[in-house]
Amino acid sequence: MKKLGSILIILLLSLSFVHAEAVDYYKEEFTLKIKMLQNGDAQITVITSILGPQDRINEEIASILNQTNMSKEEAIAKFEKEQLDNYIASLANAGIRTKNQTFELVSIKEDNFTVVFTAYAENFAKYYSYDDYWEIIVDPTRGYATMPIPDTGLPQKIELHNMFIIELPEGAELVEYPQAYTQEFNQSKFYVRSKVEGNKIIVASDLYLEENLSPSGFRALFANYNAFYIRYKTPYKGEETYQPVKTEQYIRAEIKEDGTTNLLVRETYLEPKDQIELMKQQINLLGVQNVTNMILQNYLQGMIMQGIQVEDANATILGMEKEGPLTIEANYVLKNFTKMINGTYEYSFDPTLLNPSQLGYRAQNEINQSLKIEFILPPTATIVEVPKNMSKEINGNKYTLITTIEKNKIVITANVFVRYGAPFEDIQALLGNVTRAYIRYTMPENSGGINLTTTQIAGIAGALVLIGIALFILKKK
Repeated sequence: MKKLGSILIILLLSLSFVHAEAVDYYKEEFTLKIKMLQNGDAQITVITSILGPQDRINEEIASILNQTNMSKEEAIAKFEKEQLDNYIASLANAGIRTKNQTFELVSIKEDNFTVVFTAYAENFAKYYSYDDYWEIIVDPTRGYATMPIPDTGLPQKIELHNMFIIELPEGAELVEYPQAYTQEFNQSKFYVRSKVEGNKIIVASDLYLEENLSPSGFRALFANYNAFYIRYKTPYKGEETYQPVKTEQYIRAEIKEDGTTNLLVRETYLEPKDQIELMKQQINLLGVQNVTNMILQNYLQGMIMQGIQVEDANATILGMEKEGPLTIEANYVLKNFTKMINGTYEYSFDPTLLNPSQLGYRAQNEINQSLKIEFILPPTATIVEVPKNMSKEINGNKYTLITTIEKNKIVITANVFVRYGAPFEDIQALLGNVTRAYIRYTMPENSGGINLTTTQIAGIAGALVLIGIALFILKKK
């Protein structure tokens, strides 16, 4: 299953004892009501009823009511306020802004502990001009399809009965919704049923999970399920809010007759601008020189592991002193960087620039990534093979690769552009047939033997990308 940006897993918070190891059986009824508005906002109501185990419900009730110097009403009000704050914070962390929120404990019996959360949720449905429809994510698996499961399985038997009731705006045209689905594994079962009544979609699911159900059992139940979406069209076109992601990679390898290689590796981050400024703040907090040393050491460790002798190396972080792009640049003078493979020298790289599977079920950014490689051979080299030119477009998503030869210099430029909202299938169709690209050349027999091998050059380019990713992740820590 592709990664989901679902808030429902965040929304459907249960009480602390739900997955406690001491619980051998857990039963719940859950209802989510969504009333959609024309602009993608929604009025949501979440009803969660814990039906067992009774002893743990009683413990939870006791922990709520046994408050020093508080009446029963005051203790319940305290619990409701704490839970309301938790819901609001969890939704905010998931990027969902809410207002007019309420949380109420409506049943406090040993066999029925029921809470109700309501809120006005902004941008609950996303509009994608890519397909000209609105999209709501619902999760009939209640998160179990993506939950990490220990090798021993979950220690309790679980029974969940779920109902999703989605009321579309007036005049909406339903495009897609979850259909009936049945899957069983030993004593465990996963059922989905659905129906449409006017502008209302009702999706029900039941989960029966046996005690200590193994990870393979979870995969058998949920791995093939992918109906997480309700999609609809309306005359109203929504506003798309997303950040463009733009990077430029540059690699220049100049190979000398004596086998010395001068290597320049540079990556420039252009967008998203606010994240780039946040990256700069993190670098300043850690210390520019400390981060520079970390980048250089990561490069050098990779080279040493490949048996490459580094005669000189330096790294620089550019753009720290002002707003704008951030550039990481490293220069090397290398020995033993090159090797001959069956009499031919070879340079191999992955020209796709991104992995479609890392983008989830659809692109949540507009992506524009480019790569330029300048590969300068000695004058005595004979070029045998270079990457073929390639151009492909699918629904406005574009990929190009262009190779030019200027005497002993090979220049390769590649670019991938992915539209916001592009589904995984389109991105895969764009890049799925793009294979590894090769530069092959020969040298006179008495030459020193020089080459950028597949593993080595891929390691250099890959290391740069990993450093970039690490810096983006750094801002979240």
